[in-house]
Amino acid sequence: MVIAGGGTGGHIFPALALAEELRRRNGSVEITFIGSRRGLETRVVPSHGYTLEVLDVEGIKKRKGKDRIRAFLKAALATLKALRLLRRIRPDGVIGSGSYSSGPVVLAASLLGIKTAILEQNAVPGLTNRILGRFVDRIYTAFEEAERYFPKGRTVLTGNPVRRDILDVTRQDRARRNGRFSIFVFGGSQGATAINAAFLDATEYLTDIWGNLRVVHQAGSLGYRQVEEAYRRKGLKVELHNFIDDMAKAYSACDLIICRAGATSIAEIMALGLPAILVPYPFSTDAHQEVNARTLVERGAAVMLRQDELTGSTLAEVIRRFFENPSELRKIREAASALARPRASETIVDDYTKLLTGKA
Repeated sequence: MVIAGGGTGGHIFPALALAEELRRRNGSVEITFIGSRRGLETRVVPSHGYTLEVLDVEGIKKRKGKDRIRAFLKAALATLKALRLLRRIRPDGVIGSGSYSSGPVVLAASLLGIKTAILEQNAVPGLTNRILGRFVDRIYTAFEEAERYFPKGRTVLTGNPVRRDILDVTRQDRARRNGRFSIFVFGGSQGATAINAAFLDATEYLTDIWGNLRVVHQAGSLGYRQVEEAYRRKGLKVELHNFIDDMAKAYSACDLIICRAGATSIAEIMALGLPAILVPYPFSTDAHQEVNARTLVERGAAVMLRQDELTGSTLAEVIRRFFENPSELRKIREAASALARPRASETIVDDYTKLLTGKA
């Protein structure tokens, strides 16, 4: 089996969850990941014990002029390399987990007559998946809103795969530690400068309750030093990280999350019934993060602060509201849990196995 895609954690971690389920079903299954040499997968995939092949490929949509021509040429060369790789690996199937690095691999698999599928984690699909959706055998979606972008009859609403170690975090594990209200702040696998800055500013408005708070903050590699220095100047103690590999541990004992509205984060939030303040990345393709967030907000399962609304004052106001109103926190937790699809990986593997065996 080949799983293609990567770039950010939003594409890698659902793919790892799917690989985990495939391996749970059949311990002898051989799984090869194919991604970009520039993506997070170069570090994360090998650490989970999987073989990784890389392509020299980059995104096309935001490129212009000579950069766009170069990106097309790289995509063509990557498709040729993917053809050679697939002929050597001879997989039973190929699943694309999204991002530009999945395009050449899924296209090559289709040309070779291999059964193909894609995972669409967002409410608004990206360019690569919109193109691939025209000829793959199956499209697995996380949101109902995404179905209208794909051909009817090949789309299955499954939810977004979540890793088993995260699904195994129980409600008891998330009880408050030492009676403190626990906040987990992160901006995705690459961090988020705006969230970092707003939360640091918010601490000025929370001084009267700070002693009752426990903060875990993933600042990202780009902003870690500045955030560390800011906390030092303020004399505040937090659990600060540049990147967290063990998200299950970070989610445990968590009362409130402040994060972007990437598909993987949202899937994990729903699976664990975690209240969240979502700050959609304003420059995401087709504003898909805001659409993702609204699907939860409209169902009472989260609070959203757009980046143009995000200040230390507005963020502190929402944090304080949740801190002082456990009943509101409980309602959001219940609404998030009601939207969860924790069996997404199992549903996808069940359906894809039928596709491979001709029983679909």
